[in-house]
Amino acid sequence: MTTPDRPTSAAAPARNRVQRAWLLIALGLLAAVISLVVVDRTETVPLPAPLPPPDERGEADADVVMDGADIAQYRPDGTLQYRLRATQIRHFEADAFTALNAPDLSLHDADRAPWTASARSGTLRRTEPPAAEEVVSLRDSVVLEQSRADGDRVRLTTSAMDLYPARQYAETDQDVMIDSHIGRTTATGLEGDLQLGMLRFFSSRSARVHTVLLPEQFK
Repeated sequence: MTTPDRPTSAAAPARNRVQRAWLLIALGLLAAVISLVVVDRTETVPLPAPLPPPDERGEADADVVMDGADIAQYRPDGTLQYRLRATQIRHFEADAFTALNAPDLSLHDADRAPWTASARSGTLRRTEPPAAEEVVSLRDSVVLEQSRADGDRVRLTTSAMDLYPARQYAETDQDVMIDSHIGRTTATGLEGDLQLGMLRFFSSRSARVHTVLLPEQFK
């Protein structure tokens, strides 16, 4: 009389090794697109500063009104730092800020493809000393994206975002979604050094940072 063969105990470890291998591949693909850090929003982690609402005053209150505006800022060496276009700008001297209609901002770097940002409205202002710098605050249907020469792309969408053109820095405390050629990530906030391609995503107790990879990455 013969007894039936028993399943070998090596099958379970083999499956575990395969699962770990696929996990490492997925994480490697995500890191190849952009570097990110996930942070829980707890009492010990400060939130980004609240974003100011856009100014809603009309042309009659503005000191300067310009339609079809095109503003370019250059570095000391003469290279283009950023270009800001808007269908209309309204400058308020007393409040030291400029309201923007349909702003379109591009951030330039000699060694990398430019980042472009657009929204339905926004403002341009300078932060308070001692670290005074220009900040472009975008509101409503904000899109920030970069298309690279090798065909890779990164596209972020949110409802509000602050951009600091001089140091190519972006931040938002609103829900944000990032799409790329390998998948999609959602988070409850973001801080990013665009020049280095480093993005720091935030999660909350009710909404975790979530990433979905496209099936094509596993072929």
